[in-house]
Amino acid sequence: MPRQSTMRSDQPVVDSLAVLGRVLIWMIGVASLTLIMASGAATRLDNTFYDLHMHHWSYRTGDAVVIVAIDAKSLSRLGNWPWPRAVHARLLDRLTDAGVRGVGIDITMAEPDINHPENDRALAQAIRRNGHVAMPVFAEAAELGGTLEEMLPTQEIASEASAFGHVDAAKDDDGVIRGAYLKAGLGRPYWPALALVVYDMDRETQKPVLPSLHRPDTDTESPYQWMRDDYVLLHFAGPAGSFDQVSYVDVLEGHVSPELLKGRWVFVGATASGLGDLLDTSASGGDERMPGVEYQANLLESVENASTLTPLNFTSQFVVGAALLTLPLLLYGLPGFRQMWTIALVALLACFGTSVALLRMVGWWWPPLSCVIVMAVGLGVFSALRKFRDRHNASR
Repeated sequence: MPRQSTMRSDQPVVDSLAVLGRVLIWMIGVASLTLIMASGAATRLDNTFYDLHMHHWSYRTGDAVVIVAIDAKSLSRLGNWPWPRAVHARLLDRLTDAGVRGVGIDITMAEPDINHPENDRALAQAIRRNGHVAMPVFAEAAELGGTLEEMLPTQEIASEASAFGHVDAAKDDDGVIRGAYLKAGLGRPYWPALALVVYDMDRETQKPVLPSLHRPDTDTESPYQWMRDDYVLLHFAGPAGSFDQVSYVDVLEGHVSPELLKGRWVFVGATASGLGDLLDTSASGGDERMPGVEYQANLLESVENASTLTPLNFTSQFVVGAALLTLPLLLYGLPGFRQMWTIALVALLACFGTSVALLRMVGWWWPPLSCVIVMAVGLGVFSALRKFRDRHNASR
């Protein structure tokens, strides 16, 4: 009888040690997770997983946006680029007569037409007649190695524009574009993206603030540095060509029905190869690249549908990862979870499943690979130690 009493009194001690052991393992895992996240070691793997998912998450665009494309057909009919700005004035009058909702012109016009100033005047007058035209802003050095300057349209053209927006494409370190900065500017981010100002031009009430990843405040800002803020990920409709497009020259010559343009937002920009930006995006496949004007169309559609995605900040990523690291420790020893491969399979699938569920259901992007690496390494080490212990006990 005394022996049985001793066994019962020892049981709580054994249970406490088991719990303490699991807590220590979790703390080691959390510390490892912090180091991997801070180092960015899993960033490339996370980007690969994100792109793979986005390749299979396309959608059919609505009828809110149409692109007037400066394409190969237009170049062959109208001649080499750049065209006289009086040509753009004629196009804009066509769009005005069709009753478009607003126009975003993604064409650089920073230098005046010195030889034919009447062309600039004609475009300025066409912009005034329309009343809902947004023009681009970008940063460029006037000379090689010089300081950056904000480039706006010429004064005569800019004086008639309704709004200005930046056309900075948010490239990641690997050169792929997965999102957009809603604000950017020289010295501080005060220019909205071109798509935002097009969206906002005909609205009497201010649009709701989009959830985004904010840049931490810093005192190191320079008036000569291009600053960005309010980063969002884009749910691209698909690869290049997913949006309705009409050829510039067809609109100019009246071959496009006004009904196809009426009440729609219009972006005018280059789609021809070698003319304008061609971008690698998370929705691209193979050698497909997206024109900058379609990038703006994707941003406007995302704003219209409230489908922009928010990347979680470091703290939020850490909280989700730390919570998931408890899963294998809770599963270990439960009925049906005696084998390490079963625990590993469920835990790792939970990481990927949580990432996809947050992205699709809530619109939050949680990169899972830091947590996956910690789990995989930890479960592998634990499995090896358990096998070593079992062999040691068998040999005794």
